[in-house]
Amino acid sequence: MYKIIKNRKLRLVLACISLLLLVDMIQDSYAKYVSSTEANGNFTIARWAFMVNNQDVLNNSNFSNTIVPVFDTNPNIAAGVIAPTSTGYFDVTIDSTNVGVSYDEEITLTTDANNTVSDIIFTGYKLNNNNIVNFTNNTTQTFTTSHSLNETNKVNTYRFFIEWHDGENETMNNSADANASKNGNATIKINLRFIQKAG
Repeated sequence: MYKIIKNRKLRLVLACISLLLLVDMIQDSYAKYVSSTEANGNFTIARWAFMVNNQDVLNNSNFSNTIVPVFDTNPNIAAGVIAPTSTGYFDVTIDSTNVGVSYDEEITLTTDANNTVSDIIFTGYKLNNNNIVNFTNNTTQTFTTSHSLNETNKVNTYRFFIEWHDGENETMNNSADANASKNGNATIKINLRFIQKAG
């Protein structure tokens, strides 16, 4: 009887040792599949920062103070002012050096709501050193230029040509022209929109 009990104890001890070994082996097996890790990924965000006439338009979208009209020399008109028959231009330089995506650039030219000189017209524009593009409709102008991310030229200057039209098809007569010289307001409005191209 003593041997039977001793055998049972031995078997129990062996069973416990086997069980411990089995549990240890199972843990080793599962450890291969229960591993975990953690990391942080930093992504570089594409830049979207336009400069218009050297002004950051994200921080200040009103670039009115940067528009400087230049009037053609006319022996009958004082320098730096506009009058009937005056012609001239103003420049808008768009710097997209800090833009990291392809985009469309929409430009709208019109007279401002406060403008009282209805004969102010836009006659055309040129981009950089390209030829002048004449406008067929001299009132509101809207045109779009597409820019690819791969373009090498990131600074573009638009020169817009203006005129105080006087003559055929004018809307102001001589009396209205004279009144405008006393109380008139010759103002234009430029609206720029930059739209990212969809992927």
